[in-house]
Amino acid sequence: MQTKALLPLFGGGASIWSASLCFFQSALLLGYIYAHLLARLPFNKQAITHMSLLFVALLITFNFNAGIDASFLSPALLVIANLIVQIGLVFVLLSATSVLLQRWYSEVYNKAVPYSWYSFSNSGSLLALLTYPLLIEANFALSQQKQLWLITLMLLACGFAALLFSLHKQLKQTGTAGSHFVRYQVKLNAKTVYWVALSAASSMCLVATTQMISTNIPPMPLIWLMPLVLYLVTYIFCFTLRTNTANMYWLAAMLFAMIAGQMMYFVGGQLNTLAQLVMYNLILIICCGFCHARLRQSAPEKLRMTEFYMCIAFGGALGSIFASLVAPNLFTQLWEYPIALILTFLLFITPLIKHYQFSVKSLALSTCSLSIVMSFIWLNSLFNQFNIDTARNFYGYVAVKDIKTGHLAERRLVDGTTVHGSELLGRNLAGSKDYYHASTGVAETLKAIKQIEPLNIGVIGLGVGAMAKLVGDNDTITFYEINPAVYRMATQHFSYLQNSQATLNIELGDGRLLLAKEAKTELPLRNAIVIDAFTSDVIPTHLLTHEAFNLYWQRLSEKGALILHISNNHIDLMPVITAHANRLNKPLMVFDYQTNSATEFASKWVVLTKNTTLMAKLAVTADKIIKPSNRQNLAMWSDDKNSVMPLLKLGI
Repeated sequence: MQTKALLPLFGGGASIWSASLCFFQSALLLGYIYAHLLARLPFNKQAITHMSLLFVALLITFNFNAGIDASFLSPALLVIANLIVQIGLVFVLLSATSVLLQRWYSEVYNKAVPYSWYSFSNSGSLLALLTYPLLIEANFALSQQKQLWLITLMLLACGFAALLFSLHKQLKQTGTAGSHFVRYQVKLNAKTVYWVALSAASSMCLVATTQMISTNIPPMPLIWLMPLVLYLVTYIFCFTLRTNTANMYWLAAMLFAMIAGQMMYFVGGQLNTLAQLVMYNLILIICCGFCHARLRQSAPEKLRMTEFYMCIAFGGALGSIFASLVAPNLFTQLWEYPIALILTFLLFITPLIKHYQFSVKSLALSTCSLSIVMSFIWLNSLFNQFNIDTARNFYGYVAVKDIKTGHLAERRLVDGTTVHGSELLGRNLAGSKDYYHASTGVAETLKAIKQIEPLNIGVIGLGVGAMAKLVGDNDTITFYEINPAVYRMATQHFSYLQNSQATLNIELGDGRLLLAKEAKTELPLRNAIVIDAFTSDVIPTHLLTHEAFNLYWQRLSEKGALILHISNNHIDLMPVITAHANRLNKPLMVFDYQTNSATEFASKWVVLTKNTTLMAKLAVTADKIIKPSNRQNLAMWSDDKNSVMPLLKLGI
């Protein structure tokens, strides 16, 4: 819910979710440390402290804005800072719930630690994750969601108060109400290090798998949740049923995960969406299943219970911080994924090698481990042989590749498996058939406007700068690009910007925020705004809400045109666009260009305008014209309420 609320501030994208996972794991660690320290107090003081903090959290949750200048923080850290200010305290308190309940139960009733309760806690998290995109997000606005959440938090606080009163009454009856619970110190030894390593490996697998899925598959929130759901499912299963991980079945599963993981890393993008989802998540289930099963196997008795959970949380935070914050700055590619797989395999195989000592089996296992590492190094060298340049930052991984299609040599800017622009190399530069060739909706519209007056257009999304070839002398074009790496590659490796004869400006930042700043100035109004900011089929919902459309028309002249690129294999955006057209009382023209050529790209563009002269010119080439009406079943998106669930296409 909070990550969704932050999307308009950070331009959308999977990295916001990864940064949120990092916050989640780190806050979980603080919650477990809090539970460990709180358990050292007399029970009465525990009850007073916890209820007081819950009351404070009720008062401050959602009530503060971060108010932090982004100039001195990276986007990932700024996401985390916003989450800390908004929900940091309450999240720490809530994350301690399961540990505290287990601790109180085992101490008050002198019972063994009910580790199965950890499964109940994760089952609640799983239920919330599944119901949010399917039920909550689709039916309630963000403001309503927050109100409902605060109500449930109040109910939880009341439940805590009742429980603490009951436990106090039980302790009073046994005559130990004011006694200290058993104290102990956290000890650093091989076992605690192993707990931390197992948790870190599973957390790295979770975040890295999410990044891989979001690179090769449309990174929708529903897709983001799938790895986290499976991560929780393995915790639930493993902490409910103790399983032995030292057998041949687990060895076969882990070998499959390592081989399949390398295959997916290098050639997974060539598989269809369903096959990728199945493979990535199957690998995740195996790796997390092993880590969590091994954790449950080695879980201690009650005297070290909170220490055990702290080690789990510490490892989870370490893995998440490495995959979310360190890896994007340390690696130019998504190397954290194979690193997470290899680390998991080493944690699996090291105890086996130690058990078999210097036998043939230990030699075979060692050789197998070395082969996995060496095969990755070899495959990685082959995988990057066509790369001209690569870059990695908060906004994703992009690469410039020189490839051959038929008899043509072509340079492409690639994000995952999505081509964001291309340019033919050699003598056939004029033969390019990318998203912006003369038969596309954007080219037809800009050509028609230019017949009326010189162009003064704004374009959200730079790509390789190919849109610059559609403007010429006396025209002005301003690109708004959120990713600095894309800007660098467009200027260094492609010629569209350098060859443009128009007055050209490039503004770095989120297009909506930059347009909002322009709206406060006296800059001339534009006669066209182009929205072309969909990355790997991700839907930047903050660019398609009615608040965003109102902003666009503040920057457009009365006879201006709003042009949107809505090509998408998985989501039908027409109900959203049509709803806005109806609200604004503007006709909608659809240009749907289809092709089977390997050197061309299909594209779907829509144009909103009330310029009758322009409409008359475009009517000849438009595939469809939709006039304003009172049609039902349209999707009216706002900043407060939007969901892609009703818009998902049935085919994958």
